Amino acid sequence: MTTFALDTATPDPALALVADDEVRAEAWLGRGPGGGRRILEGAHHLFAMAGIVVADLDAVVVGVGPGGFTGIRIGIATALGLGQALGIPVHGASTLEALALGAAVCRHSDDEVVASVIDARRGQVYAAAYSVGAPGVVREVVTAAAWDPGALATALAAVGPCVIAGDGADLVPLVPGVRRAPAGVLDRIGPAHLVALVRASGPRPVAPQYLRLPDAEENRRRREREGAVA
Repeated sequence: MTTFALDTATPDPALALVADDEVRAEAWLGRGPGGGRRILEGAHHLFAMAGIVVADLDAVVVGVGPGGFTGIRIGIATALGLGQALGIPVHGASTLEALALGAAVCRHSDDEVVASVIDARRGQVYAAAYSVGAPGVVREVVTAAAWDPGALATALAAVGPCVIAGDGADLVPLVPGVRRAPAGVLDRIGPAHLVALVRASGPRPVAPQYLRLPDAEENRRRREREGAVA
């Protein structure tokens, strides 16, 4: 089975081609404008690099967030469009869970919890913490939410030894029992881990996991409150 995986929830979009249990190609596109165009161009180069044509695909897996609202929508729309055109299934997977699977390699022991932290802007982070077991199997021990970094640090301190990773990890105060994963590659989403999640635990619905209201909706509600007061 050949699967195309993509995650565009963070500013560093990630793509992968997985044939059975072999990762044939992975790519990270880096930060830049023109998300939709860049995803399609990146996918074109990825397929060429792997020697796979689109017609070879059996399934698509897409990260459903949390993360940037526009990025998530671009990824899901791309995945659904490709699935519809090819007549193949499209599955969802958690961006935070995929990040945890990648960061699990730096645990000091199997009992160490992995916290995935994505910068959510507005002084918050999207985060959750997981116990990582067999390949592709994660169990949530701190609920996925838009967290205040200080409140997240307190919650992580209560679960025992923990390592944190992600582009928002440096925003979280380090408290006793919580350490930072080596910065760099472990802060990026491993797109092949999306496939591992689906194969081990089943897919999520292909629906955005936003965890908080979009900025436009927050601004609309604020204007309504201000208008009511006036």
